[in-house]
Amino acid sequence: MSDHSQIFQTATKTRWQRFKWAGRLFLFFTIIAVVVVVIAMQYIDKNEPDISVEGRAMKKVLTEGIPEYRESKLGKEYRGFRKAINARWAIGKGCGQMDSVLDLSNSPLFSDSVGIRAAFYVAWDKQSFTSLERNISKLNLVIPEWFFIDPNADTLYTNIDAKALNLMKAAGVEIMPILSNNYKQIFRGESVHRILTNTAKKERLINDIIRLLRQYHFAGVNVDLEELVETDDAPLVAFQKELYEKLHANNLLVTQDVIPFDDSYNFKALGKYNDYLILMALMFCVEVASNPFIRLYSVTPLSQLNFIAIVSERNNKNNKATGIGQRNLLSLFKKIPT
Repeated sequence: MSDHSQIFQTATKTRWQRFKWAGRLFLFFTIIAVVVVVIAMQYIDKNEPDISVEGRAMKKVLTEGIPEYRESKLGKEYRGFRKAINARWAIGKGCGQMDSVLDLSNSPLFSDSVGIRAAFYVAWDKQSFTSLERNISKLNLVIPEWFFIDPNADTLYTNIDAKALNLMKAAGVEIMPILSNNYKQIFRGESVHRILTNTAKKERLINDIIRLLRQYHFAGVNVDLEELVETDDAPLVAFQKELYEKLHANNLLVTQDVIPFDDSYNFKALGKYNDYLILMALMFCVEVASNPFIRLYSVTPLSQLNFIAIVSERNNKNNKATGIGQRNLLSLFKKIPT
């Protein structure tokens, strides 16, 4: 047995040298690859953190030039919204542009010359914080998604982003957290129904809202209850009335997100019990003719926004302000004439 060499045994050092140099090269290139990946991740996080494919496409549509023969119908509608606004301002017909004194707010909290300049904020999207950090100097109100309804207990719980809260406080902007029935990415209409139809649960929710608003020195609450299962609008209106009266007694504001062409929201009735109604322009539904079970959702086209604004004015004669809102974008507020 001693006369036989081991399997990897050799009389020269060539094989061992090749192994050592191959290992060194592998380690060197591994380190280079790790460095490149780390630098790339930092660059992406700094410039466009966690931007979805849909978000990148929307940004491209809104900001980049596309040859007319290649542009889609939907792309033209998105781009047309911005062009229409710029065109009206260019000829001196922008909203409030020619007024000697701008009066775009009926609240003492936003009584400066241009009224409310608001933006939505969500804690689950890094892009939202980056955008807030970049634009907060232009705002006087932030609407963060921080208050939620627990569908298991029908009670209020919070998810307040301390980093964003500190940024907002340092900037001196008013804060109006969203009250949402979204739980694990699903809007739970059943839990809202149980609260609206149970006096004790409703009173507890409103008292919890007031307690947290006063604890954090927030300006008020933004109600965003969606996918409701109510058979009529009376329970929601009654809830808004009670919420509005109790919050106003504590010098707090109430706003509500309403979806265009959704029968769950009675604009005329809700206008009495909100300081502001916000039209959610991102909630535009198109039914596919070939398949009635398929619905496509997008940002509402400009032509539909004009119609929505007209309908809102006719249905909301309470001198409230109506906004056109989309999360992470500025909301536009305009006073409704009496």
